[in-house]
Amino acid sequence: MNLRKRKPDVRTVLWGGWLCVLLVTVLGVRVLDQQHRDSYQQQVRGDVTRELSILRAQFEGAIGENLQVVQGLVAVISSDPDITPHRFASIASAILAQKQELRNIGAAPDMVIRMVHPLAGNEAALGLDYRKNALQWPKVRQAAETGELVLDGPVDLVQGGEAFIGRVPVFVAPASGEERVLWGLVSAVIDVEALYREAGLYQSGNLAVALRTLGNDAVPGEVFFGPAGLFRQQPVTMPVVLGGSRWQLGATPAGGWPTHPPDVVRFRALLLLASALILLPGLGMTLSIQRERKSRRRLQSQFELSPQGMALVESHSGRLLRVNASLGAMTGVDAETLRTTPISRILPSPMPWANRDQDRRFGPVESLCLHADGGSLPILLSGVRVREEGDRELVWLSFQDISEQKKVEQMKSEFISTVSHELRTPLTSISGALKLLSEGMVGELPEKARDMVGIARKNSERLTLLINDLLDMDKLVSGKLGFNIRPLALAPLIKTSLENLSTYAHNHDVSLAYDNQSGQAAVLADDLRFQQVMDNLLSNAIKFSPAGGRVTVTSELLDGQIQLSVCDQGEGIPEAFRTRVFEKFAQADGSDRRIKGGTGLGLAITRGLLQHMNGSIRFESEPGIGTCFYVLLPRAN
Repeated sequence: MNLRKRKPDVRTVLWGGWLCVLLVTVLGVRVLDQQHRDSYQQQVRGDVTRELSILRAQFEGAIGENLQVVQGLVAVISSDPDITPHRFASIASAILAQKQELRNIGAAPDMVIRMVHPLAGNEAALGLDYRKNALQWPKVRQAAETGELVLDGPVDLVQGGEAFIGRVPVFVAPASGEERVLWGLVSAVIDVEALYREAGLYQSGNLAVALRTLGNDAVPGEVFFGPAGLFRQQPVTMPVVLGGSRWQLGATPAGGWPTHPPDVVRFRALLLLASALILLPGLGMTLSIQRERKSRRRLQSQFELSPQGMALVESHSGRLLRVNASLGAMTGVDAETLRTTPISRILPSPMPWANRDQDRRFGPVESLCLHADGGSLPILLSGVRVREEGDRELVWLSFQDISEQKKVEQMKSEFISTVSHELRTPLTSISGALKLLSEGMVGELPEKARDMVGIARKNSERLTLLINDLLDMDKLVSGKLGFNIRPLALAPLIKTSLENLSTYAHNHDVSLAYDNQSGQAAVLADDLRFQQVMDNLLSNAIKFSPAGGRVTVTSELLDGQIQLSVCDQGEGIPEAFRTRVFEKFAQADGSDRRIKGGTGLGLAITRGLLQHMNGSIRFESEPGIGTCFYVLLPRAN
């Protein structure tokens, strides 16, 4: 069976890679933290070792100095084995005066203590036979056999207390030159407390210190100075070998071995910061790539499934890079074939974005999409230019089929035109008949009948205006409205417009004013259409002005053009309605109970008329103050 290798998911690869980086970073942080801790502990052990070396030297020196002064007494006895107690006491007194750590000095001829200085307090030691003292005899015998100084201790003294005892064998050489004979030994008792103070063990500073004995096979013995538990705390140890005795000196920091360096918080904060600088950009990049992939997939789905035609085009060459199925259906060519063709095959204007140097977006603009059968579809074309790496510019295009919309607009226009024409003929007859009745052509009417005829005549005139607006709008859309554009004196045109609306203004208790700042300037316009524009603007201004208000028309020269303004003192145009002011059938109050009448076509017709006369219109409005409409038209030379 042929199994296809499954391609790894990009999301899995991205997150897997980031997790690997995370794992390596965590391990690296752990290793660095451990190394930092180990380095600090090694540094501390080194400091303890140096301080302990000094203590050992002081301890050995203190013992050595005390034993060295006793060697003088040994030399005296060797030369005078019959030394008297008085002379012994005299020499011993001089020695004790030099060393405060020496507690007493004793002489034991033939291994029995016969002389002790000072005697006071040490009487119990006199007569001590070393051969019969099981605790002290081994060291005494060692000194006798080796002929060397032997240090023992600390030992419990017969006279009380603890001390180190240095025993020095004394040999006497016969006059005949025979081999020397063991006379006995001299013992120097060193007070342990005084020795510890002299050696500095009580002033060990930052160290906790302990001493214990060592056997001949280096087996640790009893702790005789310091805390017994210290040797279970991985102390720094050093051997002390003096006078045949072996001890072990151990030390730790006074508060125990530190578990963390003093700067552990700062160091770990730096590690966390470094980790964040490594991980966060990677995480951000992973999330960014994932978001970009989601966005691409979403865009791809929208591109493929969009009901509108869409294409990606190379800006300079016009080559189609990607198209969707909807565009293929609009052109009658499958999407694969379209990818190999230029944009000119489907657009009569190949590159509508070519003249838009600054604008990245364009449209929507009406255009045509060419069909494979030779026909075309009306479309709304819009797009946006994007720049890729390497300075390559692409264009995303959207093709919206508006053929059905065009058909509906055509049907609507034809319907309105037909209805308007069909209504206009009978309405003209009705208006004419009502005019004859109101003027008494068929005889005098009763007062009530005259009032009813007047109402009917007024409403028939309103219907006539409505139908005229509908027909004008239809002609504007279809391009059938004729224009005779020629130079016209502006001031008389405006005065005529004001006269035409004077009765309407009087009925609304509104005054009209004209501020001529353009002098005798002439305007390029169609006489009839200009009057229609002014009638629409003035009637709107009057209609929305309060009783007692004023409508002002101002004309002025502006950069080779003529600007007209029509300003009222009404309530202003609502903010929500301002974007729809020039739309067809648009009214600020669109309800069926609106106070102001009208079709909502006046401003739409006005803008259309001005555009056909190469003019434009805009407005400014302030709530509670009023509205001004500004018209720009070409000035005639």
